[in-house]
Amino acid sequence: MLFLLFLLLLVVSEWIFLLAIWSIPNVYLASFGFLHLVAILGSIGLFIWGFRNVKMRSNYRLGFSIFGLFVALALPAIVYLIPGLIYLSFQFELARNIGFCLAGLHFLAILYGIFFGRWNWKLRTVELSFEHLPEAMNGIKLLQISDVHIGSFYGQTHKVQKAIDLINSRNADYLLFTGDLVNNTADEFRGWETLFSQIQVKKGKYSILGNHDYGDYISWDHEHEKTANLQELIRMHELVGWTPLLNKAVELEKGFWLLGLENWGKAPFRQSGKLTETLSKVPSEAFKILLSHDPSHFDAQVLDTNIDLTLSGHTHGMQFGIERFGVRWSPVSLKYPKWAGLYQIGKQYLYVNRGFGYLGFPGRVGIYPEITELTLRRKASV
Repeated sequence: MLFLLFLLLLVVSEWIFLLAIWSIPNVYLASFGFLHLVAILGSIGLFIWGFRNVKMRSNYRLGFSIFGLFVALALPAIVYLIPGLIYLSFQFELARNIGFCLAGLHFLAILYGIFFGRWNWKLRTVELSFEHLPEAMNGIKLLQISDVHIGSFYGQTHKVQKAIDLINSRNADYLLFTGDLVNNTADEFRGWETLFSQIQVKKGKYSILGNHDYGDYISWDHEHEKTANLQELIRMHELVGWTPLLNKAVELEKGFWLLGLENWGKAPFRQSGKLTETLSKVPSEAFKILLSHDPSHFDAQVLDTNIDLTLSGHTHGMQFGIERFGVRWSPVSLKYPKWAGLYQIGKQYLYVNRGFGYLGFPGRVGIYPEITELTLRRKASV
C-alpha cells in the first residue's frame, strides 16, 4: 500500500515537473524534460528487473547504482511538487523558478552524497557521567562503530583505510561493534580481514550481530547452508580480533559489565536477543553497558531494567536528512523516534550510531558515516 502511494506521488510529481518545463518555449528544455522522463522510467524498469533477478541481488554495485540513479531523478521531481502546483494553478513564475532551484539543489546534494558523502566519516565525541561508575573505569574511552555493510564497498579498501586510521588515532580503550558487518553473506567480508585487523585499542574489541548478519534476506537452498554462513561470519569476527557477545555478558573490570545481545527488533525483524537471560548473569548493582543493534529494543525492554548505557545502530539515519542550524530531522524518524545520537530517559542512556557504511542508496546526504567516541566519567559525590 505504501509503495503504491509513493508510486502515485512520483507519477504526479513527474507530470507536474514536466508540464512546468514544457511550459517554457525552449527546445533544449523540452529535450531535457523528455530525457528526464526516459531516464526515470528506465531506472524504475531496471530496478524492478534487478529485484526480480536473483543473481542481481548479490551484485550490489550495479543494483545500488540503479537505485542511486532513481533517487537522483525522482527526489528533485518530488521536491518540485508544491512549487509546481502553485505555478500551474496561479501562473506564478516565481514559484516555478524557486521550485527549479530547490530541485537543482537536491540533485546536487544527492550527487555530493554519492561521490563524497559516503566516504566522509565523522568522529562524534560524547562524554557521560554516572554516579556508580567504578573508579577504575573513570575516564574510560569507548569507540563504537556499527552497520559496516562491507558488501557495499566492493573492494575499495583505500577509501575505508581512512576510517580505520581515524579509529586508531583515538587511542581508545575498547572497540564496540553493534552489528551488520555484511549485507547478507559472510563471503562479503573475504579480503577485508587484513584491513579490519589493523584496528588497535588498548584493552579489547567486542561485537554483536545485526539483522542483516543472519542471511534472512536472501534465499538458501538448504537451512544448513544458512546456519554455516552465520557460523562463518562469527568466525570472521574472531579472526579480526573481535569477541562476539551473543546473548552473553563479560566483566571488563570489577563492577563493570558489558552485555551483548543477538538482534532484537520490532516485527518484522527477528527477535533472537535474550535480555532477561543475559542480564541474569550480571550482579544487579553492577554498572552495565548493553550492545543491542536495534534502538527500538531500548523502549520495548531495556527501560524495564537498570542498564546504564545502551549502544545501538541499525537506522543509518536513513542516510538522508539534515543536522544543521539547529534542525535535526530524517525521514527515518517517522519509524524510529530514537534514530541517531544520544537519548536519556531517567538515569538510562541510549546512543544510536549513524552507521559506518551504507545500504541500498549508494551515498549519504546530510547524515554522514559515523565513528563514535564515548568517554565515561564518575560523577563527583555531592
